[in-house]
Order: sequence, then C-alpha cells, then structure tokens
Amino acid sequence: MSTGKATGGIRMRTGVRGIAVAAAMVFALTGCGDGDATDAVTGNDSNPGIAEGQEKGEQKVPPVSLDEAGMINALPQSSEFTDGTYGAGDPEIVQGTDSGKACFDRLEVECPGVKSFSIKDLALVGSSSDTGATFILVSFNTEEEAAAVLKSAEKQKKEFDGPSGRYTPVKVESGGADESFAIERNDFVGVYMRIGTVLSYVITDDFGRERAEGAAQLQVGRLKVVAAGGDPDA
Repeated sequence: MSTGKATGGIRMRTGVRGIAVAAAMVFALTGCGDGDATDAVTGNDSNPGIAEGQEKGEQKVPPVSLDEAGMINALPQSSEFTDGTYGAGDPEIVQGTDSGKACFDRLEVECPGVKSFSIKDLALVGSSSDTGATFILVSFNTEEEAAAVLKSAEKQKKEFDGPSGRYTPVKVESGGADESFAIERNDFVGVYMRIGTVLSYVITDDFGRERAEGAAQLQVGRLKVVAAGGDPDA
C-alpha cells in the first residue's frame, strides 16, 4: 500500500473518564508526535518491566488483556482518520489453533501461547495507490509470552535482508505501550507494541512516520479503553 504525503491528523472520540491513558489519547487527538521526543527502538513507554511497576501495596495489578469482543472493538474505526475518507474492511478474528498460524503469517515468527488474533484494514477511498493501514492484535496467555514474541519479531526484522533491502529501525512514540519498536523501508512504517498480554502490529504504507506514529497511539488508546471496560466510540 502507498499514499499521498498528506499530513492530516488522526482524532479519537471517547466518553470514558478516569482512565489512566487519557493523556496518550489526547496526544493522538492532536495529530501525531513531534517526531523528536520518541522512545528507543526497543523501549518501555510507561512501565519499567513486566514484574516491576505492577505492585500496588500488596495487590498486584493485573496486566492488560482482551476478550473475544475486545479483540474486535479495540480495532480503530475509519472515521477516526480525518485526512481523507477511509473505507474499512470487515474486522476478522481467529481463535484456537488457527490463531497461531495467523500470527506467524503476519509477524513472521512463531507465536507460542497465542490465544486469538484480530485484523482490520483501512484504505483511502479514491486513491490511485494502495494508501492505507492495517491493524493487527494478538492476544497471549501471559505477558511473558507476548514479550518473548515481540523480541523474536524485533530480531527477525533487524536481521532481514530481502530483495527490497533492509529495514531501518526508527523511533516512534507509542503513547503508552509497555514495550515497542518500529521499522521503516521506503514508504512502509511498521510499529510493534506490547500492551500487557496483547501485541499490536500497526502497518502503514506511505503515511509517513508522524502519521504512522499517530495511528499507533490511536490503537494503544482504544485498546486500553476497551480493556478497562469502556467504549472508545461513545
């Protein structure tokens, strides 16, 4: 997919109050990051680690997770992109043993511990190119399994050297993911993130790095609202 170099923003609507990710969601609302204050290619936006930062007194805060409905509801809506009219494909969800194959096909690494896989495509209407974005969510049994697959995906992308050349690691502010890394090649930008037990992979073509960053922040914001029991479209 590819797109014109429009720099329009991404907005998010939500009626949910009191959720800790409000600041990140506002950041996505305003368009994308400023391109400078970004995280390391592999980094932690908000938490020092899986085991750290989760203790609240003697009660351990459960990690972010999504049920079957959440895996669909957390995927972005076409109306949240304001730089053109985007048509949306039907969201798909794969569960059980087939989810491992779906995860491998898209992330290109083995995905032990996967529970379910969801995907949605958005395409710019009326464009002569393949302008659009793909949003992928993969749910795992544990944070450790999700983190291990993220590390495997990062290693695979760093070592990949195909006919189109190597990927370039880039800095992208995810807006609240526990871990993330991003890669770029020609008009493609891919952002990989872990939020609790869920991996997110945001694929953009010819969006440019800033708009790809905004799309990643939009996904994180929606995911956290849904995981907290809210409606991101209210």
